[in-house]
Amino acid sequence: MSHAELVETDKRASRFGRKGFQVTPEILKQVEKFAGQGLTQEQIGHCLGISHETFHKQKRVSLDFVEAIKKGQSKAISLVSNALFENAMKGVPVSQIFWLKNRAPDQWQDTINQKHSIEAVNKLSDTQLLDEIRKDESIASQVSGLLPLPQSQAQSQDSA
Repeated sequence: MSHAELVETDKRASRFGRKGFQVTPEILKQVEKFAGQGLTQEQIGHCLGISHETFHKQKRVSLDFVEAIKKGQSKAISLVSNALFENAMKGVPVSQIFWLKNRAPDQWQDTINQKHSIEAVNKLSDTQLLDEIRKDESIASQVSGLLPLPQSQAQSQDSA
């Protein structure tokens, strides 16, 4: 090889792996758009071409990145909420029911949740437990006919 054929090579080390990810205004617009379309964070990362780890790293280091996600989600919720409200006002029964159940659940719920404390059940005698069951009309009505008569009624029937 002659001296004229020698070509100088770049002495900088070559870098392997993916190109570094930078949050730019264009990226923030895309993140907001994807979040507004209802994509999950995993799906947003996939659309951006970044790994799960890179996505969550950007959430930790970039307040603008987090704000773009929140802004997109808020816009979508607002649009859907407005459309739901408009349908409810137009008289669409399903929209009316859904809106009322979610905005006034104390007045428009299908089920009534009853919470019963059973912490002291282990400490009650059988007679005391039966008396407690009889006191609660909703439980007593469900098991009526299955419970033995109270002692006072059983004694009056025996003497009759």
